[in-house]
Amino acid sequence: MIQFDYIVVGGGLAGLYTSYKLSHLGRVALVARASLEDSNSFYAQGGVAAVTEEQDTPTDHLKDTLVAGRGLCIENSVKILTEEAPRRIEELISLGMNFDTQDGHLALGLEGGHHHKRILHAGGDATGRMLSSFMISKVKQNPSISILDHHQAIKLSVSNASCRGLWVYNEFFHRIEYLGAKAIILATGGAAALYHPTTNPPTALGDGLAMALLIGAELRDMEFIQFHPTALYAPQHGSFLISEAVRGEGAYLLNARKERFMLDRHPLAELAPRDTVAYEIFHEMQQGGEKHVTLSLKHLDAAYIRNRFPTISRRCAEIGFDFTQEIPVAPAAHYTVGGIITDLYGKTNIQNLFAVGEIASTGVMGANRLASNSLIECLVFGKRIADYIAQGTLSLPPSLEDPPMLDVTLYSKDEEHDWERVEGVRIMDMLGEVLMQEVGIIRSQTSLQRALDKIDLLFTQIDASERRDSLQAYIHRSRLFLARRIVMSAQVREESRGGHFRSDYPDTLPPEEAYHTIMSKDLIKKIYISR
Repeated sequence: MIQFDYIVVGGGLAGLYTSYKLSHLGRVALVARASLEDSNSFYAQGGVAAVTEEQDTPTDHLKDTLVAGRGLCIENSVKILTEEAPRRIEELISLGMNFDTQDGHLALGLEGGHHHKRILHAGGDATGRMLSSFMISKVKQNPSISILDHHQAIKLSVSNASCRGLWVYNEFFHRIEYLGAKAIILATGGAAALYHPTTNPPTALGDGLAMALLIGAELRDMEFIQFHPTALYAPQHGSFLISEAVRGEGAYLLNARKERFMLDRHPLAELAPRDTVAYEIFHEMQQGGEKHVTLSLKHLDAAYIRNRFPTISRRCAEIGFDFTQEIPVAPAAHYTVGGIITDLYGKTNIQNLFAVGEIASTGVMGANRLASNSLIECLVFGKRIADYIAQGTLSLPPSLEDPPMLDVTLYSKDEEHDWERVEGVRIMDMLGEVLMQEVGIIRSQTSLQRALDKIDLLFTQIDASERRDSLQAYIHRSRLFLARRIVMSAQVREESRGGHFRSDYPDTLPPEEAYHTIMSKDLIKKIYISR
């Protein structure tokens, strides 16, 4: 057992920033499944939403967030986000972070659902990379932070009703290790990489969500998976995100007849909230039997577009597209809107277990995340976790001297992966196809039941494997368990709202009937919102 003061699990912006803040309070272990450069935060092209100019106000930011959240945001959480966001930006700038400027002022962009230009960028369309790299440098320079990259979190441990540590797989030495701490902070991101196609790196498979669920943590509104409307459609090259900021700069969406179909679908046209744009694109694709629509930029200044979006321009050119003209796009799974229920200081219902970032359900996102609120949520609530812990109010049971053994067999690296293919197809690829087809942008009771049946078949295939007691089998069972619970949450929500559209329940319930779905390990229930 290796003992730390605090363990932060996840190498994205939420984990990096929270580790940095906690390093002033004690010894921190930062656990990352891959390298620190392999996270959703690092690849984020959009920006950071925060009020930084006089014409805008936190109240306006709050209003836009509540509208996008479709009646399920917790207003006090949103108020904290929008009021504290400017201070977190000021702090980053004081630490040396450089955001893009124009004429000596912060350059602000406009994205879907926002009624003011309040999106800060860095490196044009490389905000996530620039911001993550900045925090990575801060973390690597900090002697109080031990970076355990290429360590996969496997299972949380609970002692005397308190979370006190976790088992990790050390990829370097091919062994399982146990880490203990006063508090565990989960920042592992969401589960959108369970779907195929997805804009996420292969680290966003919901492992943190499953680990928390299995020890008794409660999750909220897991049926809401946000599909990014515009991923580059290039099947041989994988999905590549085309930032919403591109539409913010004036790009048009065209159907097969070269019509701007969003003009008569929403007052904000291409800048409508993401759930609306994704649904309308999917609807156009279904109507025309097409696999994509077209994003047109040829009416915009080509030089400006190349300068504003250098990463996207370069990637499109590598594949063979001219980004300044027209490119094919289609929706892809992008963001897990629900997550582990936390209070305003990141605390879960499990003592000494915290959550921050995409894995957490703080109440900010509601039924549909407002563009560019995710990175700022990492900062605002990461700071609040550190503030709470700094108060010295953690309740610490006696140290766990001899943690129990993890009930898995660790085979050789080659043997661990022997069972992963069924009829030549990887089990996780099969799951991704099932989720996209049956639990995608449009769902129904029939499709959701098909999904459950297919997931159960995958469970059976793992259990019949010669390596059914292996570490990889254990991890895959956890992912299938989470996927199954996501499907069940979608069954419980018998309405259409935000990122959840049921063809058999196309209407949104009135405000007095709105509810959250609350998931525990053995139960999913509705909790109606008192108004």
